[in-house]
Amino acid sequence: MLTKMGKVLLLGCAVGCGHDDQGYSTPYRLGQAIVIGENEGGLLTRVDRACDTPECDAVLERCGAEAFADVILDEGGAVVDVVCYKRNVTLREVGIDPVESARVGNNTVLVLDAEDDGADVTGNVTIDGNNAVIYGEGAAVSVIGGLVVEKNNAVIRGVTIEGNVTIEKNNAKLTFCNIQGDLTITGNNTTLAECVVHGQVSISGNNTLLVQSEFQGVASLEGKNLTCNANRRFDDGNEDLIVDEADLGALITCAESASSP
Repeated sequence: MLTKMGKVLLLGCAVGCGHDDQGYSTPYRLGQAIVIGENEGGLLTRVDRACDTPECDAVLERCGAEAFADVILDEGGAVVDVVCYKRNVTLREVGIDPVESARVGNNTVLVLDAEDDGADVTGNVTIDGNNAVIYGEGAAVSVIGGLVVEKNNAVIRGVTIEGNVTIEKNNAKLTFCNIQGDLTITGNNTTLAECVVHGQVSISGNNTLLVQSEFQGVASLEGKNLTCNANRRFDDGNEDLIVDEADLGALITCAESASSP
């Protein structure tokens, strides 16, 4: 079986695959989108001015034609979020040699390599700028030690986080990620799609969206205005940090958290 970690690798590409004649270079293919919420692993679709699907229209409206995107669907198949990866960004690459920590500033894409050689960043990556992106080549190969989101509009894609993830600010988007530690969400409008969470989950922010993700030992989740689509429980009995078909359980139920007194 292909786990989520394996499937993510199929969706990425090396730096330069979005290169165009205006000098822009990106680690993702412009003019494409992955639709998440109906097909496990997502469905690749082309985006151009001739397309006429709701998913394509949503990408064109929110990202433009010269972008890559993750399109997130709710239980009814309606578009509830679009994660845009644009071309006019500042790239910062982590090379083959690991680094102890990293900080990602405004409008910067931190690109992790595709080598299966252990952690790319052995400690925390801190997002301390707005509109920052951490872009991995798949959770099987792109690895960081931990993640702290201190600014708004952060995007994290195709990465394994060996430690904890703390989301303090608003509009964070995580897709195709493997979180081996705890996930703490205090910011609003967080999206988690096609991710695996091995640790404890705490959601105190508003408007969290969880789509086709897997959570260890969890039968239900609560949050303020929480939206869910096709999330499943798993139990990693042999503690190998890999979710096999035998580990998967029932769909997780989601509920509104109790109001604070």
